[in-house]
Amino acid sequence: MSKWQTTIRKNWPYMLTAALLSLFLWVAVSADTVGQQAIDADLVIVNQDPRFVVTERQPSTDVVSVVFTGRLGDLTALWVQRPQLVVLVDSVGASLVWDVDLSPDMVAGRGGRDLGDVRAVTVSPQSLRLRFQPKGEKTVRVVARLDIKMAGGFVQSDSVHLEPRSVNIVGPAPSVAQVDSIFTVPIVREQVSQSINLTVPLEQPAPRGLLTLSVPNVRLSVPVEPRSERVFPGIPLSLSGMSGSELKLSPSLVDVRVSGPRSAVESVRPEALLPWVEVGDQDDYDRLLPIILPAPAPFLEITIDPDSARVLSESDKT
Repeated sequence: MSKWQTTIRKNWPYMLTAALLSLFLWVAVSADTVGQQAIDADLVIVNQDPRFVVTERQPSTDVVSVVFTGRLGDLTALWVQRPQLVVLVDSVGASLVWDVDLSPDMVAGRGGRDLGDVRAVTVSPQSLRLRFQPKGEKTVRVVARLDIKMAGGFVQSDSVHLEPRSVNIVGPAPSVAQVDSIFTVPIVREQVSQSINLTVPLEQPAPRGLLTLSVPNVRLSVPVEPRSERVFPGIPLSLSGMSGSELKLSPSLVDVRVSGPRSAVESVRPEALLPWVEVGDQDDYDRLLPIILPAPAPFLEITIDPDSARVLSESDKT
């Protein structure tokens, strides 16, 4: 082994310590060096006039470039906690167009904190134009955008539930007036065999960035149950419209098949099934007329066998 390799092997801890001390001293000296740096700052518009909203800023930017002076160590810290340039609007007044001069004294640390020993020197751009419109606000309904396909043997058992069912929108009054409803993002599900419970984002209404919603998401529920079926035989038919003891129906009894969500099907009682035939005048005699029976509950399907009946008078019977 050569002499220099032996020296490094024996003394490497001391050499490493010396290198680290040198680096530490260099960083310490550099941190105290005074210099200038251009650092991006967030452009924050604080509008305290509740009658108006900002609809446009020129130039269209959320960031300004600020030249700071100070110790390099303090300047480096600004890259981690980016400063802010705050434009405060107390009252819009009669003019809906503002020209604002951007100056270094508008610059502060994030959250309004003091910049300490760092000082803002120049700002670019140096001016900003703001446009305002009267503020509008209203409550609109939420509409679910669903594309659901059930698995075999399953059905939707109740209406889609949204929580909340409506949201508030705030923004320029002309834009707010054009919004009648807010949609969820599209939800697509296939082979659904159990109830759906989701937190769903709301789509931002146009114009994007100008209208704000009171909540960003809604809770969506779709109840799903196994499909069931029951047959109720011998349900009596009745007449509606013309009446008289001489009028009869053929047949006078029908079978009713009820299908749909299991819980709803099981809750159906025979006395709730009241099928009838609508009779207009004597021209309807001896004609097959449709049997009418609305579903006794939502999401139920009704099948009647037979699905039509003939109205007869006593004089027609043989």
